Amino acid sequence: MSQEIQMKWSLATRIGLIVIACGLALGCGDPEGRVLRADAEFDPALPANVFHPISESSLLVAQTFVVEEPEGMFEEFELVLTAGESADDGIVRVTVRPLDGSGVPDPTEASSIIVPFDVDTATLPAFGADEFTTFFVGDDPNREVIAGDELAIVVEFINRSTSTDVDPIARLAGVSGDVFVEGTGSEDADGTGFTNSTDDYFFRTFILTDI
Repeated sequence: MSQEIQMKWSLATRIGLIVIACGLALGCGDPEGRVLRADAEFDPALPANVFHPISESSLLVAQTFVVEEPEGMFEEFELVLTAGESADDGIVRVTVRPLDGSGVPDPTEASSIIVPFDVDTATLPAFGADEFTTFFVGDDPNREVIAGDELAIVVEFINRSTSTDVDPIARLAGVSGDVFVEGTGSEDADGTGFTNSTDDYFFRTFILTDI
């Protein structure tokens, strides 16, 4: 069963709430004394010039990355994922998958280390907005990660609620030019397999670790 996106907070807002709640105490963030740490990210001081379409003719888009924390639980991630210019709403599914032996995202949804998020595009920021949407993973099974794990955040077209046009129902923002050295964008337009590209998409990941 898919889970739903919970809320959208800026990184500064979440850090502020954590500090207030914990009173600057060591080990805040988890009853067992674990802490939430920022891990891999691509958030350069560059304006987006790529807005990858997500629609029936562009089924899947992904961003690959490498886990940096020694070990922990994959807890949160963020994307600049917006509604598309279509008048229609629809559903996109977000998963986090390992890479296969050829260095592209695993093609099977069942390989996801998290329970999929089914996102109603009506809840996403408007097309062109430059803001991160946060996904809180929760206690999903198989979300343990270690340094060096190669993963991909995958956004997949699921359906269109109405059919007034054929424009994309969502877009993933990033930049062209293979700027991010520890990962890359990847596409699967028709469901036949991923191909890595020279685009990179904005993202952040957060790992829950022991102190």
